[in-house]
Amino acid sequence: MKLLKLLILLPILFHGYANIAQPHTLLQDFSGYQQDSQVFLRWTFRGGSLCEGTRVERSTDGLVFSQIGEISGICGSPDAAITFNFTDSLPSPNSLNYYRLELGNFGYTSTLTVEFLKINENGFVVLSTFSGQTDILFQNLPGRTGEAIIYSSDGKRLSSMPINGQRISLPYGRFPSGVYLLLLAFSDNKSLSGNFIIP
Repeated sequence: MKLLKLLILLPILFHGYANIAQPHTLLQDFSGYQQDSQVFLRWTFRGGSLCEGTRVERSTDGLVFSQIGEISGICGSPDAAITFNFTDSLPSPNSLNYYRLELGNFGYTSTLTVEFLKINENGFVVLSTFSGQTDILFQNLPGRTGEAIIYSSDGKRLSSMPINGQRISLPYGRFPSGVYLLLLAFSDNKSLSGNFIIP
């Protein structure tokens, strides 16, 4: 029962900022993160690793991938580590984007997952899941903490919870359907506020 109360009082899910995939044998690293309205990908070939062309692929479900870019010619170097960058200017908004690289004839890398947030004018976006859970997503700086405070439409303080990432999840039944005011007060004295609806 105490655990259930704790889960209701602290419904926070942490999501990382720079995501890292398990490296391919040719690569030192493969990582990605949201940068403004784009997703920035970066990978580094190990010294002495070469392949004929690199294709960048994206998926919205982690199963079916489509090519979104290509680096033609020889990739890598026989002498030193070489880093490549790629910018995805059309990631799927407010969802997980899955990326992988096809390294010539050496196959695919493992899948890299990057959550891309397209926030509204309030600075956050509210999504409802099939289970009735309400997720509030917002951009946050790595390591920045704060407090999320929820008020009723008439200004009564209803709940507060710590901010440790860029998502707050309110389980089904935590609040009845209606209009609420959210205040996100960050540790660097910045804040966001606005109304949101729980269906």
